[in-house]
Amino acid sequence: MNILGKYASYEDLGRLEYGRILWANPASRERLLRHWSSPSHPHHERFAEHRALVEQILAPGQDDESLDADLRAKGHSLRAVVREIPPVFGDF
Repeated sequence: MNILGKYASYEDLGRLEYGRILWANPASRERLLRHWSSPSHPHHERFAEHRALVEQILAPGQDDESLDADLRAKGHSLRAVVREIPPVFGDF
């Protein structure tokens, strides 16, 4: 179980795990970025504000405990940043 398992909802866990799966594929990553950055996406401004953090947690090959410690040193937490991963609407 990852560090979120004790604290997060299944929705949060799914958002992180599926986000990482899609992020690992360059074509999917590009589509996600285009979708989340589109002015028609209801959360595009929020994504722009938190983009660097979202990209950091979606990047492959990270230990969640170390990532959480790094985020906490910057005033964030893995649990909070996972909730900043925007949803995907319609045909992205």
